[in-house]
Amino acid sequence: MHRALILFLGIPFAFLITISTIAKGQIKKLKVTSFNSYFLYDEIGDSHKFPKDRKHRTEEDFAKIKKIILSNHPDIIGFQEIENETALHHIIINEYECTATVTPGYSQELGLCWKKELGKPIISELEQLSIRPGLRKGLLAEFNFDGRKVSVLVVHLKAGHSPKDKKERKEQILALKDILPSLGKFVLLGDFNEVLERRVDLLKILQRNLKLKIANYKQKSDCWQHHDGFIDYLITNMDWQQGSFVQTKFESDDGNFDGNPSSEKGLSDHCPVSAELLLER
Repeated sequence: MHRALILFLGIPFAFLITISTIAKGQIKKLKVTSFNSYFLYDEIGDSHKFPKDRKHRTEEDFAKIKKIILSNHPDIIGFQEIENETALHHIIINEYECTATVTPGYSQELGLCWKKELGKPIISELEQLSIRPGLRKGLLAEFNFDGRKVSVLVVHLKAGHSPKDKKERKEQILALKDILPSLGKFVLLGDFNEVLERRVDLLKILQRNLKLKIANYKQKSDCWQHHDGFIDYLITNMDWQQGSFVQTKFESDDGNFDGNPSSEKGLSDHCPVSAELLLER
């Protein structure tokens, strides 16, 4: 009787394993998110290090950011402006695995987190985007979904409005133009520090013959001070699920990132952007 019970219980267990394995090989779409986290520090031993004027994060701040980031249940999240991989674990749960770029000294790093069930991607840093010391590299992850390679590239292009800033951003776009064709199927995400709808010249450089689709192209941004348009983008040479794009606002977002209420400054001047990527069409 005892042996029969074990056999009986073993059948559904084996069934669940089989279904899980099949489901993993039949991933048809992924929820992808990008978020500039306003220089996310873990606040461990950094009181006298750069940047001295960064905003101190409390556990309450981390909890609010985590709530917003995970509210759409993303499969893959690209981050900009983090201190290091350790800092990400303040706003991520154990369901995810994470990595980050590493630069000597203290700088604004890029991060990437993905659900562990997606498997372990091949991770590399793209130095080509750091066209001079001080400019950020790219972070590349190559996933394999049942024999289908999909690359995820996280970027954070040069900030600023001076002629030099704009020139360096364009040089980074030119570097991306050379990188993208070698990636096969890809998602390019991050903070471009440009409203791309207004920079047709930059879009043409990126497009080439890639037939790019931008999830939030010509969508309206109502996050904090970015009322004039998005600078965070989700771009692919595959397809986005129609109508899946969403920008997730913080509860305290009153349209002005001015420190009123004071809780604003513990969060971010950006809002996460998300969309569903179609792996099969």
